Amino acid sequence: MLILIFCADLHHDTTYHDVLRSMCGKRAQQMAAASIMCTCFGINVTFLVIIGDQFDRLFSTFVGPDFCLTLWFNRNFVIMLIACILIWPICYFKRLDFLRYVSTVGIFAMIYVVFLNVYEYYALKVTPGIIKTEPSNAIEVAASLPVIFFAYQSHEIVLPIYSSMEKPRSKNFIKSSMASLTLLFAIYTLGGTYGYLTFGSRVIADIIQMYDARDPVVVAGIIALIIKMITTYPPLMFCGRGAFEGLYAEWRNLTAEAYIRGEKWRRIIITTLWNIAVLMLAVVTPNITIAIEMLGSLAACNVFVFPGMCMVSLAYRHLNGYYNNLKNDRRILRSLEGTGHWTFIWLTLLVYGLFIILFGCAMFATVFIQVGNDILNHKQEDPAHEAPMCGLHSTL
Repeated sequence: MLILIFCADLHHDTTYHDVLRSMCGKRAQQMAAASIMCTCFGINVTFLVIIGDQFDRLFSTFVGPDFCLTLWFNRNFVIMLIACILIWPICYFKRLDFLRYVSTVGIFAMIYVVFLNVYEYYALKVTPGIIKTEPSNAIEVAASLPVIFFAYQSHEIVLPIYSSMEKPRSKNFIKSSMASLTLLFAIYTLGGTYGYLTFGSRVIADIIQMYDARDPVVVAGIIALIIKMITTYPPLMFCGRGAFEGLYAEWRNLTAEAYIRGEKWRRIIITTLWNIAVLMLAVVTPNITIAIEMLGSLAACNVFVFPGMCMVSLAYRHLNGYYNNLKNDRRILRSLEGTGHWTFIWLTLLVYGLFIILFGCAMFATVFIQVGNDILNHKQEDPAHEAPMCGLHSTL
């Protein structure tokens, strides 16, 4: 994030794509837009998978373990019903201003899930599975990285937030970002630790499925999470649609007049195709773990590859005197310019940029191949991950 901020300061950019264009050119900007579009698409798929998981939990408790044998309670039917009736109609608007009032629901839902994990740890009387305190090998560490990338990914929105700060300086940003990341780390750690200690190795990706939905506290958490998924889907679809429209306009070389004239029908067609594709993929995705792994592979590009490209360009330009005559009081390392230390620092940063590019590419390729194998072969560690509720009696 700091790399993006330093580059934005030099060129007065306000978005992720603008920084890529200023530092690496038009093609890099288009690649970043495509990555953001795919990320938004993948998150939408994840939302529908999560919605299906929550209804599975409710139906398994109140209808019975064979609920999916009835069409009205079947997971795929419920996902399609919720998508078509509650989500799709609000995706066709040109603006989504009316959704800003329900954004607090998402914050409440996430905090409530953490509270639920802590509450269930003390309330449930279950025997947890094996509790590991350290990884068995390096492969397990590598396998967890995509989830971490996805959890802390905020690079796409950090620049608009930075530009809207009262005093947009890198020092102020470092303070605010460190505070936010510390709070986020505390929430993740608290929720993850209590959830894992409750079930041990038997824990699944969507932990709410393992709680007894007859408990009103759990029901409230499930409902809050469903509402959060429904209300958060449209803004992400809107962001992905905007990225796609930008790529389409450049590909067709549309003039400003032609772009505005065809906006309505283009919005309807793109939104329809987007929603249908998301629904189809959500129905065939075996579990949320695969969806998150896929998003983690894309996050590797947004977190490492593109910022690394900016770092290489930034260091190369400094070493070649590109910024020597730039009248910008936000240039970094100005006090060391012309010294051997200054050259050494930028050479080190150049090597660092190349390293994180290679690291991001390697993570993207590795995880992408693994996800493909999981989808084709269904090699989940726990069979319950494929059909966590239907046809199985609760383990609680």
